[in-house]
Amino acid sequence: MDYYVGVDVGTGSARAALVSSTGKILKMTTCPLEIFHPAPNFYEQSSDNIWSAVCHVVKSVVADISAEYVRGIGFAATCSLVAIDKTGSPVTVSPTGKLTNELQFFFQLHEMFVYQWNFYYR
Repeated sequence: MDYYVGVDVGTGSARAALVSSTGKILKMTTCPLEIFHPAPNFYEQSSDNIWSAVCHVVKSVVADISAEYVRGIGFAATCSLVAIDKTGSPVTVSPTGKLTNELQFFFQLHEMFVYQWNFYYR
């Protein structure tokens, strides 16, 4: 039997579903994400925490099937930012200037602007 995995990363959690080739949802799981609040109207998340949650939910939904039957994995995520330097190490965009949370994203709630950048280094 062919299977597909859908992954959704939101502000509060990472979620995954195992779906049959006929579109039937066979298994779903959710893993909450940490949110840090370093200053008024600023919120941050750890990219390490998000990646760990994604790995957890995917492993959970495929635990009872053989990997050879997974035909595809789809991802959806909230608008976010992972800033990295030329070595692939995280760079802070926090108003505090600290990298304590391996920042995933930040935004000011009163303006509701979300900034998205992708950095590619070869």
